[in-house]
Amino acid sequence: MLQGYPTKSGTGISIFGDYGDLNSLYSTVHEIANSLDEYNERLKAQNQLLMNFAYEIRKAYSGNRLTDKLIFDGDDKEMDYYGFHCVWTDILIFIATLRYNAGYIQTDKLHQANLYMLEYVVERAMFDYDAEGANVIQHFIGQRINITNKFAFIIYQALHIHFVSSRTGKKRFRSIPRLIGDYFSEWRQEYKDLISSFEISAKERNCEITDLEFDNFPDIKW
Repeated sequence: MLQGYPTKSGTGISIFGDYGDLNSLYSTVHEIANSLDEYNERLKAQNQLLMNFAYEIRKAYSGNRLTDKLIFDGDDKEMDYYGFHCVWTDILIFIATLRYNAGYIQTDKLHQANLYMLEYVVERAMFDYDAEGANVIQHFIGQRINITNKFAFIIYQALHIHFVSSRTGKKRFRSIPRLIGDYFSEWRQEYKDLISSFEISAKERNCEITDLEFDNFPDIKW
């Protein structure tokens, strides 16, 4: 069974599971990602988002991210658990992408169970960190994020950089709904300014906005 814990500085969630838990979650994410044509302009960003998430999960169950030994209540046996960190804004975007696309492909009960379990541990970890903020942010789990935007992948990167570069604490956590709106709501001026900056960068590099990626990401204080 997946386990989720808020990171020490409140930057995101640590997700743990045994090999089977994470391998099964990987299969679900990869299955949905593979349903998205990476060469289709409308679907490329969503494919990139899920492939990024799948990569982290695979690295985790391969033992290349976090490892821990867990003992559950009523059981004196230690179990090896593998895990990975994920920034709050990132995991919300990943889940929104998964949920949206799961509605367009045939998913079995195991895939649905993995999605519900992922959503459950994320929601619980949010409330463990800050119940006041989580009361609002929980409504963004699987919804309210326009991941169909063809620029969603570069927007996700920009939001990631903004969030992890901001001062740690509950104030930052509670700003997540506003930030998601600023970065994904096409009618907001903040979004328009962001796209304008991408247009300038794309022109300078003689490429499309969808080909842009950030080169340098700040160190994360988890």
